[in-house]
Amino acid sequence: MKIAFIGDVHGDFDRLAACVQAAAAAGAGTAIQLGDLGFREDLLGAGRPWPRFPIPVLAVDGNHEDHDFLAWAHASGLATHWARHGLVHQPRGSLVRLGRCTVLFAGGALHADRPQEDGNPIADADIAAALAATAVRPPDLIASHSCPAGIGIGMRGSPALAMLAAQHIGGAGLDSGPADDCGEPALTRLWHGLPRKPTLWAFGHFHHSHEAQVGGTRFLALSEGAPGAPMMLVDSERLVS
Repeated sequence: MKIAFIGDVHGDFDRLAACVQAAAAAGAGTAIQLGDLGFREDLLGAGRPWPRFPIPVLAVDGNHEDHDFLAWAHASGLATHWARHGLVHQPRGSLVRLGRCTVLFAGGALHADRPQEDGNPIADADIAAALAATAVRPPDLIASHSCPAGIGIGMRGSPALAMLAAQHIGGAGLDSGPADDCGEPALTRLWHGLPRKPTLWAFGHFHHSHEAQVGGTRFLALSEGAPGAPMMLVDSERLVS
């Protein structure tokens, strides 16, 4: 099975639909959207004209979502209706089999441009749930919104946001890692706790493309999802260790 990866769309479902249509036309059987999709009541609430997709879209949550609404959507059954239209929110720490490939989903990230809210940071319980799941079935692929900090991926945040990040992350007593290798220290704990490292780790959040190799794992950052943007298709069978 071919998997297509799609970056942040921030509630622009026309953009998302165009990306999914292009992925399906290129032979993808599943699309994975890497967070900041737009899980908000004004976009995906009951009675809204939800998008329909030709292939399943599995999405992690990013930092720019309404996490209270997302929790309510799961509790109320609304998320089940999204799934019937082809949009599936994958909770943090959830595992899915795509063919023989095991995928771990790990949403969430710190805000760099505003105060932290309930739900956007990755909690200790999220990492504990992910490690418990991977102890039983180690993932071949990890799909997250952000990436581990300080392990050699080499991600840099936007220079324009540096002062805001210092205010809203450092000022809250939190850490996003080294300036030239930033990300989520919570995901660093996940990385070090994995029983086996994945073949591929894909993420969004930073709004620019980047690739790095750390040990036997390829890290792939996707730019924002947009029609005509370079598409990343991966054969899931090639990810199986």
